[in-house]
Amino acid sequence: MTGVVALHQRDFGWVRKGRKKMQKKVLIAVDQSNHAREAIKYAARMGALIKDIGFVLFHVQPMISQYIVEEARTKPKARSQLEALRKKNHQAALDLLENCKTRLTEMGVAAECIELRTGPRDAGVADDIIYAAEAGKYDAVLIGRRGLSAFQELFVGSVTTNLVVHAKQIPVWLVDGTVSCDNVLIAVDGSVNSLRALDHMVFMLSESPKPKIELLHIKPKLGDYCEIDMGDMEADTLSQAMENANQRCLTDFRAQALKMLKDAGFTDSQINFRQVEKRLSPAKAITEELQKGDFGTLVIGKHGMSKSQFMGRVAGTVVQKIQDRAVWIVP
Repeated sequence: MTGVVALHQRDFGWVRKGRKKMQKKVLIAVDQSNHAREAIKYAARMGALIKDIGFVLFHVQPMISQYIVEEARTKPKARSQLEALRKKNHQAALDLLENCKTRLTEMGVAAECIELRTGPRDAGVADDIIYAAEAGKYDAVLIGRRGLSAFQELFVGSVTTNLVVHAKQIPVWLVDGTVSCDNVLIAVDGSVNSLRALDHMVFMLSESPKPKIELLHIKPKLGDYCEIDMGDMEADTLSQAMENANQRCLTDFRAQALKMLKDAGFTDSQINFRQVEKRLSPAKAITEELQKGDFGTLVIGKHGMSKSQFMGRVAGTVVQKIQDRAVWIVP
């Protein structure tokens, strides 16, 4: 259990020297919860699919009372208590991280592909995770969907919600329950943002022969873009114009998407493109497709068309509905 150093004030530096160079890096936020254990299982599954990937297990230590910190500046006894508390938190973090690493190696991930990082809580659990991910230039953050622990959720709100809302650069992989399938569903709307989501998936899973990839487009309705009550004739005209424009956009998008997939080594037998009519809600349609098609992972853009929050609303709703699935939310 050597090589892990105390880190303070957002100094989430490497805990070991000589890190093996990896093409792709994923930060896994862990604690003692069952949700973190499921995230580790999912990481091991992805480790078997993704070439040249490295994982960093990351734990944010509990915040130390500011009262104790202030007291320690002038009182030797308080200073001693503060140091003892820091050592206790650090040791607990070491034990947790080593335990998580053992789980990963037992599930087939090479020990040299795993790094450990820890530091005290500073701005907040979600903010500290985002800071560490952006500073380390990771390709994704992986976390159990329901947060790091019920105790923390009670006082600081939903960690996962804050991660999704505030992560501006790093894709967030949310895992709910046990994921038992490698197939991937990508929700697309023809926008640059959904192309970015596809690009993230292509980069991470390039040249992987196992998963089947389906691009799913839910046809939007006029109400997704405009809430103004119009006359029947005007609404029909606008709706038809929107449908024509959507189809042209999707045709261009499909051509780009297929080229990206083929260039990344995916075969025709792995790729499928589907377009379905919107039902009660696009989020419901996507979750139904996830279940019917036996997909383990959904990839979706955090935002949709630049002038619409259509896909953005969908992503937020889907996150709340998934069970035994993972969702990659790409900003």
